[in-house]
Amino acid sequence: MEAWSLGQALKLIMKSRELTQTELARELGVSQVWVSQVSREQRDTGIIKASRLLARVGWELRITPIGEEDDPVKRRSFIAAAASVTLVPSVKASPYKDSEYVRALAARLNRTRYEIGGVPLVATASRHLTKIAEAINLRDRNLQTAASGLARSASFVLYDARLLERADNAGRLALVLAQRSDDVDAIAHSYESLSQISTSRGDYRRAAMYAQRGLALPELTNERKARLNIRLGLSLAMAHAHGKERRSRQLLDIARGLDGFSWETMMAIVGNSGVALSRLGRHEEAARSMDEVMDLVEGRQLSRGLWLGESVQAALRAADPLKAADRMSALAHVGPLITSSHFDQKVNEIIAGSARWASVPEMRDAREQLRAIQPSAKGAPR
Repeated sequence: MEAWSLGQALKLIMKSRELTQTELARELGVSQVWVSQVSREQRDTGIIKASRLLARVGWELRITPIGEEDDPVKRRSFIAAAASVTLVPSVKASPYKDSEYVRALAARLNRTRYEIGGVPLVATASRHLTKIAEAINLRDRNLQTAASGLARSASFVLYDARLLERADNAGRLALVLAQRSDDVDAIAHSYESLSQISTSRGDYRRAAMYAQRGLALPELTNERKARLNIRLGLSLAMAHAHGKERRSRQLLDIARGLDGFSWETMMAIVGNSGVALSRLGRHEEAARSMDEVMDLVEGRQLSRGLWLGESVQAALRAADPLKAADRMSALAHVGPLITSSHFDQKVNEIIAGSARWASVPEMRDAREQLRAIQPSAKGAPR
């Protein structure tokens, strides 16, 4: 059920909820005359006011560009501009004290990041972090759990923008909030996130420590156990820890042997297994995992771009330039849809790492395609 104007929306709300204009006016906090005039398209109001009023009765304002549906770059730019105003404050004095609202903010931040990347969302994420910090000293555990989730979402926006120190700070805020709420899954999820951020920072010992702390928690779900095992296995593989190769393989097998996950967790397990196996020199097994994760990735452009990048790097480590070139061409098509410093760094690494095969015709073509979307073309390896 959708409406193309505020007047249409009010009519639909009254019809679906069997409300009179007077009753709807009371819920919205406006006059009956205002409802009557807007319903008849005789009165207009601003976007922000319309958003606030609709939020009071369980509706939201969605803004869609006209005539730009087939231009993903324009669509990306539009969504980036609109992302911070799609959700609006409720009638409470501070919407950040409403746990459902805070959860909705976290979900929206995640969805938008997956669609366009984290860079356009840094200001929004930073604002959320400032607002939720006060939840640490509240007694509302439900709110603290919700705030922990929003802090994690914000930390991954910052992580994707390669603001790793700030991402780590946001991740630790998420952990403190989760610990205050005494929510075991939220605590475990925070340890998992901190492990991922530490891996990206190259601090594999700390990444392993966070994963181990998460695994030590009681009554973990299979999904959380699997995700923490894969993070620990990956951190050991990335560190090239002497004598830990077998342990890393065992952890990967444990993660894949569990069940009851979401599609997103399965994608993380399969993809990170491929990365770890590639780092361990198990190139054939890594290739199978990377092929499998590419079959699983769908819809989310950022995820597709990052996993394509990991797949290219695994193929380069295996000295398979033809497979790498094929994936690089696919990567070049995804790039214009994403605004992600993490992705940009991956592209730069791939161009540098593929230089040794630049004389291979397929690789030469793929490198040209990838350089066309390279964010810092000056001085790029040829």
